[in-house]
Amino acid sequence: MIAYSRDEIFPAAHVAIKLGEILKKFKDKSLSRAVVSENNTIEAIILPVEEYEKIEEIAEWVEMKEIEAIIRERQDSKSVYSLEEVLKENEIDYNAL
Repeated sequence: MIAYSRDEIFPAAHVAIKLGEILKKFKDKSLSRAVVSENNTIEAIILPVEEYEKIEEIAEWVEMKEIEAIIRERQDSKSVYSLEEVLKENEIDYNAL
């Protein structure tokens, strides 16, 4: 679990009223994230757009690496299946297609 400092945690009501102040803290780099809580439960994280974009780029890179691994695995596989085998395995009647 990620730990959050007290100065990063804001009640939802405070965020609703003081969002402009939080955004100003992002701009002057005095805050790197804002944790929104409601009823003592963390409900959301507000990030500067640059941080969010970095996270998205990393997630995309990880997804591409996973796809690359699947492609390599399939390239190394010499298994070939006939249409009849695939249909039979999936209980599909060729004539019903």
